[in-house]
Amino acid sequence: MDYIVENNHNNNNNNNTINSQCPTCQRQTFVKQQDQTELIKQLRHELESKDEAMERLRQDMQTLNQKYVAEINRVADVQHEKDMVEHELEELSTRLFEEANGMVAEEKRQRYLLEQELQQTQEHLLAEQNQLQELRERMQMQQQQQQGDIKDPNMARARHDLQQLYNTNCKRASANHHNLYKTSFHKQQRSSQQRPHRGSERATSMPPLPSTMEEEAQQQKNKPMSIDQVQLEAFREFVRSSPNVVFKKLHQFVYMKVCQQEDVEPCLRFGPHSRLSVKKMNEFLSRQPCFIEQHDELSQKTMTINTNAPSAVMARPLWERFSNNHNNNNNAHSLQSQQQQEYHCSACGRPADQQALSYRFRLDEMDEWAAIDQYCRDRLVAVCEFYVFIRNIQKGFYADRDIDDLYTENIRLRLQMFYSRMGALPVVLDGIGLDPGSVGKASPPLDTIPDDASDASMMSTGPQTPITQTPPVLKEEYIAGDNK
Repeated sequence: MDYIVENNHNNNNNNNTINSQCPTCQRQTFVKQQDQTELIKQLRHELESKDEAMERLRQDMQTLNQKYVAEINRVADVQHEKDMVEHELEELSTRLFEEANGMVAEEKRQRYLLEQELQQTQEHLLAEQNQLQELRERMQMQQQQQQGDIKDPNMARARHDLQQLYNTNCKRASANHHNLYKTSFHKQQRSSQQRPHRGSERATSMPPLPSTMEEEAQQQKNKPMSIDQVQLEAFREFVRSSPNVVFKKLHQFVYMKVCQQEDVEPCLRFGPHSRLSVKKMNEFLSRQPCFIEQHDELSQKTMTINTNAPSAVMARPLWERFSNNHNNNNNAHSLQSQQQQEYHCSACGRPADQQALSYRFRLDEMDEWAAIDQYCRDRLVAVCEFYVFIRNIQKGFYADRDIDDLYTENIRLRLQMFYSRMGALPVVLDGIGLDPGSVGKASPPLDTIPDDASDASMMSTGPQTPITQTPPVLKEEYIAGDNK
């Protein structure tokens, strides 16, 4: 446009020079100038229209771009929600299949137990029927003998006395057989397999001959008492190989598997209302001991159970944590549940008064204290003592002790877990003259332990062995104390 204006200006100058000479040329030049001016205005108007159209198109492009980005974000959110729903559906399906498999396994187990009970009942019924049949045959034989011995009164009197003695022994043997059948059915099965059933043999409830009884008594006296060599060999293999194995792999030994399945896990299973995870407690206590101390009167009055503490929450079962997270939306319900749990044992969940919760424990120094009763404290102490014993073996602190002595210590610690699980440990310790609160550590190894490393308030209840004068080696001890 500037170029056209400049040309028009030049033309005007030229035309002015020419028009000054001719009027006709001046009119023509004027008409041309008007046409050019109108053309310029028209071109400017079209250019402005084009610019406005370009601006509208640019705004439309920005709007479409924003809508496109928003649509992409919405599709991404929908895809994320879809993935979350699929993941939850997969978890629910897995849990459903696990529960179904558990129900099927439980049904099979119940069916197997019922079949075993039915088989035992049938065998017992068969034994009683055989005994009844033999008794009938003997009664018939006695009647025949009585009819034949009428002529000889002395022989009849002797047979009568012998029969009375025999019947008395039969009653005693029958009672013994009934008690033995209830307590040791498997022993009776083995004896019945060794003794084949015949019509001419004596019934199982009949007393043995005196010569047979004397021989069996003599054999029992001469038979040496011994420990199960299979379990002893498994323990010996653990003691021999554990120092060369990483602590995380100790659970691969047969001895550790048996101890965890039969003693440790049942001892940490505090009941149906337990708030502690058996698996997590077992993993933690196997690595290090926990902290247990006794309440004083002031702490008993001021302490409240913090159910929102990290250790308390993570130690609860999965469904209880889920329900607590759901109920946290309602503050009133949360406060009410805390008040209801204030006087419950943190381990077993049983209701108890404030004086019964005389102990408290925590896994780590950063955790909150949790109140427990005497029996749950005995369980935790028993498991901690057992794992202290295991760690000392793995670290080689018991290298100089005899395998029989270590196995005796093992028996003592496993018995302690059993008595703690039964709730009878205080009675057992009181029966042997020991303070139930003094149990707190395993027996010392054959090493010289400095005085500052031992706890005088905690006494071992296991068999003590002499301590040899070897270089001092610190033994790991169970962290427990009774703060009066």
